[in-house]
Parts: sequence; structure tokens; C-alpha cells
Amino acid sequence: MATTTWALANVDYDVSDGFCHTAHWTVTRVDGDYSAYSYGSTTLTKPESLTSRTDLKTADIIADVKAVLGTDQVTSIENSLVLNISEQKTPTQGSFVPAS
Repeated sequence: MATTTWALANVDYDVSDGFCHTAHWTVTRVDGDYSAYSYGSTTLTKPESLTSRTDLKTADIIADVKAVLGTDQVTSIENSLVLNISEQKTPTQGSFVPAS
């Protein structure tokens, strides 16, 4: 069974107020022996009241990332990983270095 996992690589914040302004995220899809990976950075929207960054959870920040990206973009990212694995399983293209 295939799994898709969103994770955080890093989060940038302002020292002055602790606002976490940029999330660097990864998405990994694993399907048996095949895997595909995507990386991105998303600028987060500053809320009216800030949660201390030491109290923030990965799931909360990923939820914020997905909200900023929107459903269509999240679906597009995840679908690109499905297509990548499909191409790995049943290649439609190849590459080579010709002899000199």
C-alpha cells in the first residue's frame, strides 16, 4: 500500500517576535520498493495572535502550509509523486550517454 508523508525540513522565524514566517517542507510517497520526493518552501501568513514557537507542533505548521498552498496545489504535488512512481514502475522514456 502506498503512503504519502508531509514533513518539515526546517522553519524560519523572526527573532523579534518568534513568528514562524517560512516553512521548508518535504513530501515523500513510498509505494513498495519505489519512492518519490518533493521539497518546497512556503511563506506563512502571520496570525493576529502568535503561538510560542516552542509550543508549535509539526502537524500545525504542515496544516498552515497546506492552507497557504490550497487544495489544488497540494493535490498537484501529491499527484506528481504518483506519476513519478508510475514512471519508475513502467518507464516510458530513457536516457544514455553515447559512445565517443
